[in-house]
Amino acid sequence: MLRHLAGLCVLSGAIAGAQQAPPRYLEYRLDGIVTRGGAVEAGLGAVIPMGTYTRLSLDGAAGPSWSHGTVSTAARVDAIGRFLLDPFRETPVAVSLGGGVSVPYVEHGRVRPYLTAVVDVEGRRRKGVTPAVQLGVGGGARVGVVLRTSPVRWR
Repeated sequence: MLRHLAGLCVLSGAIAGAQQAPPRYLEYRLDGIVTRGGAVEAGLGAVIPMGTYTRLSLDGAAGPSWSHGTVSTAARVDAIGRFLLDPFRETPVAVSLGGGVSVPYVEHGRVRPYLTAVVDVEGRRRKGVTPAVQLGVGGGARVGVVLRTSPVRWR
């Protein structure tokens, strides 16, 4: 009986280990945003797994903005949730769909939050980094190049 109980404990520990959630990781980004003018913003963020298939990205970015012939400084903070279609890296390229809120800041104190929708295409992980291209809308059209430090087993 004791032997069966010990075996059950080992088995349940192995199952629990297999079901662990992915760890948090960083992402680095460079985004081009087109509105009435345009902006190029470099940013950094944290990706927080909210389950096997969902990720919450909290990012901040800043850079130059062009509008009506003038250059100013623009910045933004994003909170975007994504649903991953391949969280376990079973295919070399994977798609995720997401949405959230983007809060841009433009000089002279103008702050206006926007609902945001994105589509990501992630490539193969190389040297500890997974590259992605993100297309989105919300406060303008955006195209981003993202480098994520996600672990080997998870996207």
